Amino acid sequence: MDNKLQTSEPQFLQPGTAPTTVNLPGDNNTLIAHADRVTNEYRPLYVFNNQPYGNITAGTVQEFNPDYYNLIVVGDGDLDGTGHFLVDKRRAITESTSQELKDAYASLTPEAISKIKTFPTIIATENHSYGKTDDQHQAIYGIITGVKVQDNGIKVYYQILNWIPQQRLNDLTTQLGLGSATSFNELNRMHWAIKRINMVEVLREAGIRVFSI
Repeated sequence: MDNKLQTSEPQFLQPGTAPTTVNLPGDNNTLIAHADRVTNEYRPLYVFNNQPYGNITAGTVQEFNPDYYNLIVVGDGDLDGTGHFLVDKRRAITESTSQELKDAYASLTPEAISKIKTFPTIIATENHSYGKTDDQHQAIYGIITGVKVQDNGIKVYYQILNWIPQQRLNDLTTQLGLGSATSFNELNRMHWAIKRINMVEVLREAGIRVFSI
């Protein structure tokens, strides 16, 4: 018997040009035969199991899109524990917002509101001084849970996720796109703006705690 190694032709490999048939028995099967690139878009979801202000139903699932954020600055008496406030129509997504985002959301159509509700939100009251505030002044980090267009203004419902020292926001005006001058920034004026900025990332990089998902 010859002790030399013998070559043999492959029994199972098929030539690269030959088609391959795969049988997938059963229902609801998906086969990706070839993909140069697969991109998965990840959007975290919130599941709310309580509703401290009664404006969101327990067990509600809400999508979260951190690529944008709402900035809403209201008067001192507007955060009264009811879980909603009014925004002047003349100041609702009409200033400090790019034209592209105004075109997309200022109409407040049901479709626009549905997307707005996925953006994380900062709700602040006006700074107590020019371009700054005191250490005790707190702003809300949360989400919008509902929007109603009324004759007397835009009624906005919200859910608090946690509180943030407002002076820390004044320290981050450039990173948060809060168009600021020496003694004035957007936290000094009541209005509602939308920014194409990942606010959650900015706050976390600055060491500010925000609701974890």
